Formats: sequence, structure tokens, C-alpha cells
Amino acid sequence: MKYRAGQGKIKYEHGMIKGLRELLEELQKNEAIQSMIPGEIKPVKKSSSIKIRRLTPTPTGFKAIFHSGGAVQDVFFVGDEEELKQILKKYLD
Repeated sequence: MKYRAGQGKIKYEHGMIKGLRELLEELQKNEAIQSMIPGEIKPVKKSSSIKIRRLTPTPTGFKAIFHSGGAVQDVFFVGDEEELKQILKKYLD
């Protein structure tokens, strides 16, 4: 995986929806998260604040679908499934 220097666990391959970068930078401080991989940004109906609309288990952790400011973006979280679920559930809409 390609990471930018000084950015730790976040893989920067795509841009990020409004508020996501700050949230991921905060979440990377948690030891249960091994890496975070944002996907492509897609347009959707307007939404105001950043929220997870769906959390789907994957073989290595979870895929979270974030909505913010009229866009949606998948983020793949790699780490312990139970710990990730506890960390991410407070962002569920």
C-alpha cells in the first residue's frame, strides 16, 4: 500500500469527502485500526454532516459507507472486527 509520509494508517489514493480526512486522522490514533483505505467519491443527495450509512463486514475488518455534503465514499477499515465495530458504531446514522 502507498502511504504519504507522516500520515500513518491512511492510504491516500483518492480525494476525500468533506470532513472525512479529519475523522480518519483522529481514528488512526486507535491501535485497533491497522489501516484505512478510502475509495472513490460518488455524488448522492445532499447530506449535512459526515455519517456512516452502512457498515459491512469484510474478511479483514469493515467497509463503511460515509455520506457528507452531497457525496458518498467507501472506506475500508483493516483491524480487529469487534474493536472496529465498537469504534465505528458511534458514527452510524
